[in-house]
Amino acid sequence: MKSRKRSKGFWITSALVLLIAALFCVALLPTVLEKQKRTEAAAEVSVDAEAMRILGCCNAYVAANGFSTAMSGSVKASVVGVPYTQKIKGGRQVSADGSFTDTAESKSALVKAAVKREYRDGSYIVSRGEYKKKAFKYGKGEKLSKSNYVSKYGKPFTGIVKYNTDGAVISAQAVGENVYKFVLDPVKSTAYCRNEVKTVLGGKSYPTYKSVEFTLTTDGEKPIKVVSVEKFRIDKFGGTDCTAEYTENFVFN
Repeated sequence: MKSRKRSKGFWITSALVLLIAALFCVALLPTVLEKQKRTEAAAEVSVDAEAMRILGCCNAYVAANGFSTAMSGSVKASVVGVPYTQKIKGGRQVSADGSFTDTAESKSALVKAAVKREYRDGSYIVSRGEYKKKAFKYGKGEKLSKSNYVSKYGKPFTGIVKYNTDGAVISAQAVGENVYKFVLDPVKSTAYCRNEVKTVLGGKSYPTYKSVEFTLTTDGEKPIKVVSVEKFRIDKFGGTDCTAEYTENFVFN
């Protein structure tokens, strides 16, 4: 009888110990998960010095040499619950003296729009394209002062990316041979290029960027290709989340 009582007491005690241990583990779980998140975040936010050096060299190279680019991409969104994709193509011609032509043409079943931005003979000129006979035709365009141009379209896009990278790089790393990935602060990096989105889309407020990154492929210290991916929200149709991806290939004069 005493043996049975002792046995029963042993199992009750063991069960209580296991229950306490389980509760202790559950209590520690949020802390463990939080530490894991911090560790993963720290691993993601790493700035490699060589990647930053290459970025600086590529910026210096395009600033000193004339070049042209071919651009293609898309903007994907869900409008009133319906998936929607807007294809975009265009390109740039940039001279070492700072003059440029930047064209973006977009076509879909719903929208056909195009804009050409130029800086020539000391003037900023913006032209809207009209789609006629399966091609965009541009008019004379509107002349803008530099301050008006920046307020509507952001700073002139004459570098390797349209984003501000000064103090905005939160992650930089090599992801292949002569291939580097950069993750940018979504607020600092889009302080100016958001102006263009607001103007072109006719938004009442600036878009809110959630993430911005680009992958740079180089030939030594000269850019060959840039793939940019950005996620943002615009104040259209009650608020629309968009993902845009652009690929730009460089050819130097």
